[in-house]
Amino acid sequence: MSVTPFPTAFPQHERPWHATTVPLGESIRALALSLKSASPASDRSLRTQLRGLLDPIREAFAEHRAATEGDHGLYAAVVNDAPRLAHTVDGLVAEHHALDRAMDTLARWADEVSADAEALRRRALDILGELSRHRQHDADLVYEAYSTDIGGE
Repeated sequence: MSVTPFPTAFPQHERPWHATTVPLGESIRALALSLKSASPASDRSLRTQLRGLLDPIREAFAEHRAATEGDHGLYAAVVNDAPRLAHTVDGLVAEHHALDRAMDTLARWADEVSADAEALRRRALDILGELSRHRQHDADLVYEAYSTDIGGE
């Protein structure tokens, strides 16, 4: 059996990992750089900065979810082409839910006047790490589905 390099449901220009208008990777890097390189900021300035940089990440992540979930998303194509990966896809969808909840909570905390700046910074960095791991899990899924030849499938 020959292995196709990408899901046939997505022409090159419509592949979900290129579909976002707000690149998730760039948004993650911008927030990470801001959080790691900034001098200790006041609680208020960190909250303002965090809200401004978190919004593009949330928008890009929503676009990522739209491109990967659902009947016409990347995950459906993967499960169609490599049914053995259905459990992995279920795990990735669960990661989506957890990441959305974590970003929603962080956004609410950033709006609170009493929020501790250092706790916000640490939680934002934790979420960025989780987003990066999720992006790697997506890449691993595509690799496993279209580059790994297990024979007989």
